[in-house]
Formats: sequence, structure tokens, C-alpha cells
Amino acid sequence: MDLLDGVIRSYDWGSTTALADLRGVAPSGVPEAELWFGAHPSGPATFRADGRRATVDEMPFLVKVLAVERPLSLQAHPDERAARDGHRREDEAGLATDDPRRCFPDASAKPEMVCAVGSFEVLCGFRPVDDAVAAGAALGLPRSAVDAVGRADWSTAVASLLAATSDDVDGLVSAAHGIAADGSTDDGHRATADLVLRLAELHPGDPALLLVPLLRHLVLADGDALFVAPGVLHAHLSGLAVEVMTVSDDVVRAGLTTKHVDPAALVEVLRPDRVDVIESPTVPVHRYLAGQSGEPEDPMSKAGVALWRLSGTGLEVDLSDRHGPELVVCTQGTVRIRAAGDRPDLVVGRGEAAWIGPDEGPAELLVDGTAHRVTVGAIA
Repeated sequence: MDLLDGVIRSYDWGSTTALADLRGVAPSGVPEAELWFGAHPSGPATFRADGRRATVDEMPFLVKVLAVERPLSLQAHPDERAARDGHRREDEAGLATDDPRRCFPDASAKPEMVCAVGSFEVLCGFRPVDDAVAAGAALGLPRSAVDAVGRADWSTAVASLLAATSDDVDGLVSAAHGIAADGSTDDGHRATADLVLRLAELHPGDPALLLVPLLRHLVLADGDALFVAPGVLHAHLSGLAVEVMTVSDDVVRAGLTTKHVDPAALVEVLRPDRVDVIESPTVPVHRYLAGQSGEPEDPMSKAGVALWRLSGTGLEVDLSDRHGPELVVCTQGTVRIRAAGDRPDLVVGRGEAAWIGPDEGPAELLVDGTAHRVTVGAIA
């Protein structure tokens, strides 16, 4: 076992202070969006003892701490079949792996799970049909798209809205202004109108704004987790969270970004029927479910990747029954890892992570604060 030195990724949507505060260091002066702990080739973590880079065999998952200051793009990730098909098509089209037009740089699915550290705001999945119809009508979406939603024909609705005119987007923004300015009633659409206006300030004229009234706007409380299955349309909006995913770069964007958008590919990968629920921790040692539907094709479930939240003072967690490598990320207080024999304890501070190898033998965690444990393999 050893402490890891993660990799900071700087994107324009990141916070200039959140990850620095988490790690107890001075801000760098640039937006820091993600702190990576994993073996992804573009940013592998290193072992502190000898500086060696982590390998995928040692960490067959990628763990990130996200610091979202500005909303991310509206996007979906492919399942295994869509990833293979899309990767093959782009190879046959002669696109280089690093071509910015690539949606499928690899042939792997990319499910994700986020666990809030404090409050974390997201758009994730479609609303129930009746709610989406009401919101779409109130926000002035084109009648044909609202009718398609009413038939639960989400693919047609999404395709038509992403091909909408600037007049349609102007109509949405105008309706949102009207709702936001009307203080006489609260019919449940004001929060949606406010979000539309907030996103329109950042991405004026973007047709993807028309999808916002159809999506679930969720705010996760501290410790809440949300599984984002392949095919689920989503966008992280604000806050700090621990995110666990498979090692893949496949992403298909609908909009609200300056990066490449592929509406046709987006419609192909959509799983509008998939709606996962927020899961709140119920015990100090809480294991979250990677896909509450229990679908066997979920890659995280197949690989046995699981996320645990450990929170308490003087909390003791037995790790003797392990079946693969593990990662422990501390987000509050400290975690002490006690191994068998005469080896000294390993102390994991706030903003730090430790790797525990599959052959380390019995171990125990002593938690004074909050940690997130990522496991792989058949854990009871």
C-alpha cells in the first residue's frame, strides 16, 4: 500500500480555489477542475514511495474529485455496443484518436457514479412524461417536440430540438424571462426558467438549451450519490464531488460547450428509459449501487467496481475480505490504514488518496472524518 500523487486537470469550468482548499495548498491561479487518481494514460497517478506510475492492472478504474464552478457540457456516454460501433465508424472514417471530432476514441463504455462532497447540482435523465410535457409547454418549446415527448418518443423530440432554429431558442429564453419575472405564482417552472437563463448567459443561442426543460434538475446533498448509466443525458452544474468511472474517454455531446457536438450520434446512444435515483447514505459505512436497475451489462457492475462512503469519528472498517485493488480518498479529516505485521500505519490526509494492493493481506481503516473507498471484485 502507498500514498498516491494525483494529477490536477485544468479546464475552464473548474474552480480556482476548491481543490486547493481540499488539499490545503495555495491556489495555483488557474481553474482546477479535476483531481485524478488512476492509471489513465493522459494523467496516471504516481506512487509516492518511488514515483512509479500506476498501471491499469493496479487501478482498473478512474477516481476523480470534481470541482465544478461553471456547468459542463450536456452529454451522454455510450454503452459497450455503441462504443464498439462508434469507435469502428470513426476508425473507418480515418479520424485520428486525438481528433477533436472524435466521440469514441476508444471502444469502452463509460458509466459514472458521483458522490457529493457538500452540495452538488446536476441535470440527469429525463423527467416523467407528464412533467416534461408541462415544462416544455410552459417554456415555449415547439409544439411538435412537446407532442413527441407526450408520446414518449424521446429520440424524435431530442433530434428535432437540436435541429431547432434560432427563433425557437429565442422563444425559450423569452418564456423563461416571463416566468422568472412573474412573482404572482409559483407553478414549479420558475427554477427551470432560472436555470435556462443561467445557461443561456453562458451559451447564447445554443439549441441544447431547449432540452433543459425536459431534464431532471437535481441537487445532491452531502454524501448523496447518483449513478449515471450509459445513454443518460446529463450535465454537472456546480459543486464538489467524488466521481468513479471506467477508464474510457468516450463522450457524445449535445451542446452547451465549445467542443464538438454530434446530434446524430447523441440520439443513437440515448437511453431515455433509464432513470436512476439519488441514493443517500444510511449507515456510517455505506456501499452505493452501481446501477440500481441491476442491469448485467453495466460495466461497473460486471467488474465489481463499487463506491463506499465511510463517515464518522473513530470509525473502524475491516478490510480483511478483499478481492482486488482498492483506493481510499479522504475528503475530510484523516484516515489511518493499519496493515498486518510490523508495518507502520499509513495516514491519508484531506485531499489525499492511498492505494491498497490485492495481495496486501488483512488491513483496517480508522476513519476520523469522511473517506470514499473504491473497490473492485466480489465484495460481500
